[in-house]
Amino acid sequence: MRRVTAHCDPDNSPSWRLLERLKLRREGYFRETGYCKHDEHGDPKWHDTFAYGLLGSEWFSMAEPVK
Repeated sequence: MRRVTAHCDPDNSPSWRLLERLKLRREGYFRETGYCKHDEHGDPKWHDTFAYGLLGSEWFSMAEPVK
């Protein structure tokens, strides 16, 4: 494994807290990266995204040895 990435909505604190408990690093904050709903005028409702990442070397240095 070289790298793991994840993206989540900044308003979804359970999601980003889970990623941080799993030791992924917050690498970016992207504004208006996508939309999933439209407003009453039919215009898209854009949302922001947190980007997280974890390198394989970071993961393996944290992992406990198998006994």
